[in-house]
Amino acid sequence: MKKNILFFICLLQIFNSNLCVAQNTHKLDSLLNELSTAKEDSDKVFTLNAVSRLFWQSSDYLKARKYAEDALKLSEEINYGKGKAGAYTNIGITYEDQGDFSKALEYFLIVIKISEEISDKKGQAHGYLECGNIYYYKGNYPEALNSFFTANKLYEEIGDMEGVASGHITMGVINYEQGNFTEGVANILAALKIEETRGDTQAIAGCYINLALIYTKQHNYTDALRSNFSALKIMERIGDKKSSFNCYNNISQIYILQKDYVKALNYSLAALKIAEGINDKKSISYAYINIGTAYIGLKEYKEARKYLEDALSISKGIGSKDGITDVYLSLASLDSAVGNYNLSLKHYKLYIFYKDSLLNENKSRQIEEMKTKYESEKKDNEIILLTKDKELQNSVIKRQKLVKYYFIAGIVTLLLFFILFYKNYQTKQLLKLQTLRNRIAIDLHDDVGSTLSSITIFSELAKQQSNEAIHLLDNISESSRKMLESMADIVWTINPENDNFEKIIWRMRSFAYELLRAKNIDFEFTADENVARLKLPMEVRKNLYLIFKEAINNMVKYAGADRAFFSINGTKNNLTMVIRDNGKGFDVNQPSEGNGLKNMKKRAEEIGGKLLIDSGAGKGTTIQFLLITA
Repeated sequence: MKKNILFFICLLQIFNSNLCVAQNTHKLDSLLNELSTAKEDSDKVFTLNAVSRLFWQSSDYLKARKYAEDALKLSEEINYGKGKAGAYTNIGITYEDQGDFSKALEYFLIVIKISEEISDKKGQAHGYLECGNIYYYKGNYPEALNSFFTANKLYEEIGDMEGVASGHITMGVINYEQGNFTEGVANILAALKIEETRGDTQAIAGCYINLALIYTKQHNYTDALRSNFSALKIMERIGDKKSSFNCYNNISQIYILQKDYVKALNYSLAALKIAEGINDKKSISYAYINIGTAYIGLKEYKEARKYLEDALSISKGIGSKDGITDVYLSLASLDSAVGNYNLSLKHYKLYIFYKDSLLNENKSRQIEEMKTKYESEKKDNEIILLTKDKELQNSVIKRQKLVKYYFIAGIVTLLLFFILFYKNYQTKQLLKLQTLRNRIAIDLHDDVGSTLSSITIFSELAKQQSNEAIHLLDNISESSRKMLESMADIVWTINPENDNFEKIIWRMRSFAYELLRAKNIDFEFTADENVARLKLPMEVRKNLYLIFKEAINNMVKYAGADRAFFSINGTKNNLTMVIRDNGKGFDVNQPSEGNGLKNMKKRAEEIGGKLLIDSGAGKGTTIQFLLITA
């Protein structure tokens, strides 16, 4: 069973429990009757939005949009802000469900704006949650986390703990998918604590299942089992058979990963009993797969094949692509274990095929062509082998192989010598470069640094002794101070001890803390685990830090902000730095008087990066730096 799918299902059950309800025909008829006699007031707006919700819950998006648009029109006529926000929410959800995320995001941003105008914090929070969902679907995890964080803060302000718990779970999902397992666990534990206080047993069990999946991904099987058993205890107490099956199934999979096949078999059989009791064929097929896998581990291959073939039959009968894919992978493992490598290869190819698409007719024809080609080539080879003079041919083949192997061995040996020589040369050059960098850093710190410090001290002494040249001495002192700061940055940058990117993050965080705290600006600084492992050239590190520093200085001097957000995210080939504030902003199309922005863009261009600035009067400023690192 796909663990990520189960993880997402658990999320939806908790997060949308207040929205996703089955359509009630009687309720819809009753609301439609109300509309026929309703006055043109806020009550009618509420009813129109309620009808719209019922229609999008049943996936009738055209009717859902129609009633939401009627609600919006009436709300505008009577100037009913809450009604407008509800209508825009319903319209946005119809686009979201249909996969038009850009359109949905446009409507949810309007919901936030309207809710802010009427001071409806719950409406704002819901708007931010929906925006976070859209950013999540589009893979924009930094924006998604930022939206969920804002929603959580609003829910906390109004005391809506159910909303806070939902926000923690959504942030946990994103951290989980980004590989930030520690933060993901922290998010789910925060949600669990809230749900335990609220006493929502279904939600508590969902939290435990999510925790178990993260722990399993971390190979922390002890905590994964403990969480699954906690969820199972709740599910059995409230009589939730389907969720109990999922817990038993997940427990059996963990024991399979631990190679404890006896326990895996026992829990798989328990899961099967539940699935048969509720007559859920898909669950039965998954239980069969786990049972078959456990029997493979126990080397009881005959029993394993029986269960796996039954699972394949059920999965094909109900059209379960996931089930078919998992069965073929297990059959490939079984065939390999018994030494039937041709059949193992065949099943593995079918696994790859069904992983992409089970019912695709074109790919089905490709598999048939591959089978025909394989059989044809096999027969041709057999004919050739039967017609050859075996002794002569074997002798020729052996000589050819020996020559080939000697040639390859010689090439490999030469290649190894070359690699060793080149690596040794690289190491020597690197040591020379690091020695040079150390000497430069020491000379700059000792000679230039001490000279600038002396100039600063002498300027202060001169000011104390004479009032006539105070202005000039102030300039000398300020220039010396700036030179000292710049020199400190340069010395820090070229020092080989600071090549680790983790130290750059620490320096950025320290600089931001010292400057922003002094100006009473709250800020959040996040950096993912991949960034800390990056190795960047000295020039790149220097310019990246100076861009960050210039942005912070500009924020403090001109933005008038009281909140800022910084994030640094990296992959194998890309680095992204985002700096955002909620200040007064500026017109990016107007030429700037200073050199700050010009210098930032110039530094970005020097290292092959791209600097994007998004700002406007009253909407704050966002600076995004993009760099391809490979």
